Amino acid sequence: MIDAVDNDTALEEVMAFLEEPPIPGSPDDARFGARLRQVLAASIVDEPVDEDDPVPRAELPLDDDLRRRLEKVARHHAGNPFGDHPDGIGPTLGMNLRK
Repeated sequence: MIDAVDNDTALEEVMAFLEEPPIPGSPDDARFGARLRQVLAASIVDEPVDEDDPVPRAELPLDDDLRRRLEKVARHHAGNPFGDHPDGIGPTLGMNLRK
C-alpha cells in the first residue's frame, strides 16, 4: 500500500520522478503512478452545482503546459491493458463454443 501524502508533496515527488524516472515495475514506479493520479485528480476544477456556489478552484492548481505534460505521462505510464494487441484480444473464454 502506498502511504498517503498531501497534494503539494505528491507534486514534488512527481516532479522528482520526471527528472529521474523509476524502473518500470518497481515499488518506486507504483508510487510514481499513485502520486501522478493524485496530482491530476487534485488539479481538476469541479463545476459549481448551482449559481450560489463559490467560484470553483482546483485543490492543486497547475498551469496548462504542466497539466498536459502530466496527462501525457499518465497515459504512457498506464500503458495498454492489452499489451501487444492495441485493438484488444477478443474473447478469451478458453473453450470451443461451436460444439
